[in-house]
Amino acid sequence: MIVKIKNKNTEKIIYTWLCIAIVYSSLFLTYLNSILSILLVAFWLIFSKKEFDISTLKSRLMILFISLFVIGIVGLAYTNNSKAGIATLETQSAILFFPLVFGTTSVLDSSMLKKINTHLLIAAALASVAGVGYGIYNYVESGNIEQLTGDHILLFHVVRPVTMGLFCLLALIFAFERLNESSAKSKGSLYALIGLMTLMILLLSIRLIIACWFLIVFYYLLTIIKQRLYKIFSVSIAILMLIVSSFIIPTAKKQWKELFDFSSTSTIALDKDSSLGRSWRGKALRVAIWKCSADVLKKHWLTGVGTGDVQDSLQKTYENRKFYFASMYNRYNAHNEYLQILLATGLPGLLILLSCILYPLLNYRKKFSGNIYLLFLLLFAVVGMSESILEVNKGIIWYSFFNSIFAFGYLKSDKT
Repeated sequence: MIVKIKNKNTEKIIYTWLCIAIVYSSLFLTYLNSILSILLVAFWLIFSKKEFDISTLKSRLMILFISLFVIGIVGLAYTNNSKAGIATLETQSAILFFPLVFGTTSVLDSSMLKKINTHLLIAAALASVAGVGYGIYNYVESGNIEQLTGDHILLFHVVRPVTMGLFCLLALIFAFERLNESSAKSKGSLYALIGLMTLMILLLSIRLIIACWFLIVFYYLLTIIKQRLYKIFSVSIAILMLIVSSFIIPTAKKQWKELFDFSSTSTIALDKDSSLGRSWRGKALRVAIWKCSADVLKKHWLTGVGTGDVQDSLQKTYENRKFYFASMYNRYNAHNEYLQILLATGLPGLLILLSCILYPLLNYRKKFSGNIYLLFLLLFAVVGMSESILEVNKGIIWYSFFNSIFAFGYLKSDKT
């Protein structure tokens, strides 16, 4: 039964503020995030008129996006650890509900998108100020400069550094987009926001996030600045910042040094008891995890091991390959979203994930407007190479919420 709201504008206002609340709760009161998402779905079920027409691109996109969740249900049918599988699907339920909500309603428009984007800018700025302030306090108290970097500057530790970096990168994109359309009065505040996001990203010291920051800045500097001399100067400043930060910020320095270290001491030798007695991170850890993941896929590449058996299969392989640092003291996922879904649901799952990324990208200029959704998809595709984003609650919300908002909000009118 649907309860009709007489004033269509009232429905839009409720949707807008629920979305804004989800944005803020993702970075601050994270325990409210699930509650607000449930409220959004409940409001959609009770009050919204649903629209579905398989002939339209909007409905076909919705089916594509929810297929990413449906394939997980299929994987539940042949998993041994059904309890873990159900828990995984519960965590990933946003992948189902956000496309359903925004793919069957017509509430999204340019004004609603602008408000959501504005509040993400504000939320990311507040979280960055709080994080930098917290880091400075830790540094003053301890005298250790590393307390001003990495996860030490996260006041709310339920938000991982990678997820915080993704929110900052998205806010950075919004700020650059606003520079093209804002009045001279507001440009100063936008430049300040860009500087703040840059500072937070550099202090978080995650290689891939910093690389994405540079590519985004490089793209917008070439797009926004018209004069060639200013372009060269601005890009040179960005490169200089990247180089200087890599030497000044201790955590970043360690990460870049480790990336280019190919000695035997920076490699985890599998099949021998050599991983204990040292804390492994970065490239060495990921390469070892990917090798173990490949071992699992040799037998299960077509259908995967099932939605609930991925972690158990990895732990068993870590043990078999004598990777005791992972098998005895940690529970590492595949640290690659493409490998993660291949492990869970095999080739069908991987094809669906790639379709969710590539179909909008390949049809972007014809089907979608603006640059925001394009850059969001590229960002997700790149970060997914070293992180299993859809295995972490905040990563799931980041992808499923903004993917639905942008895909259906920036979708051009369907003439089918």
